[in-house]
Amino acid sequence: MIIRRELESDFRKVEELTREAFWNLYFPGCDEHYLVHIIRTYRDFIQELDFVAEVDNQVVGSIMYSRSFVK
Repeated sequence: MIIRRELESDFRKVEELTREAFWNLYFPGCDEHYLVHIIRTYRDFIQELDFVAEVDNQVVGSIMYSRSFVK
């Protein structure tokens, strides 16, 4: 397994993986893949902490981080 930074060419695959992982899990359909799509445009998204996992040159997982705060 290789862990590396996500590339723009990975975006679609990551969104597809997210959709497959959450489809019909909590309710019919899912929104999580759309969240992955739009979070990349927010200023709180930390691009340096956006990673994918690869096995045999195939993206099999991802993780992304954003800034937040606790009151």
